[in-house]
Amino acid sequence: MKKQLWVVRPEPNFVNRLPVFLDKGIVAIGWPKIGDLTQYPGRPQLSKRLCQVYDHYLNDKKDDLAMDVGVLDRFVNEIKPGDYALIPQNESIFVSEVTGDYVFHPELDHEGAEAGYPHWRAARFLKGKEPWLPFQALPTGARRAMNCNLSVFAIHSAAPALWSLLDQPS
Repeated sequence: MKKQLWVVRPEPNFVNRLPVFLDKGIVAIGWPKIGDLTQYPGRPQLSKRLCQVYDHYLNDKKDDLAMDVGVLDRFVNEIKPGDYALIPQNESIFVSEVTGDYVFHPELDHEGAEAGYPHWRAARFLKGKEPWLPFQALPTGARRAMNCNLSVFAIHSAAPALWSLLDQPS
């Protein structure tokens, strides 16, 4: 099975959760109040649920709906154990290997200072709590690829260069 490289941003529900990611060995996304994503077997069902919970998708954010449904679908259905998640933070990149399937945490499925990131995957960070590389050390194509604003997306064109860096002994 081919491993995939993903970017997972560390700001679920607009709060920097990188310290939580590192402490708990996870990557996570926000979208509180929608419930367990496994209840929605496809993108049409996810889309309907997002519109039920977040009415702004019906008005001013219509164009964002498809992108956000894609993010949710990728996180729950496409990321697999063994894939790698790159987490950009300031001028550094943290790298983790995804080690678990999607897990829903209902206790975090609301907004608040200690909530808002109920959708998790277990992950093992390659350098513990230390960054893997400075952002500027990445090849230009990889830096460009990581500039996408989505909270979860796959790296394709820059993947060979990134795999080459990942395969180097640390």
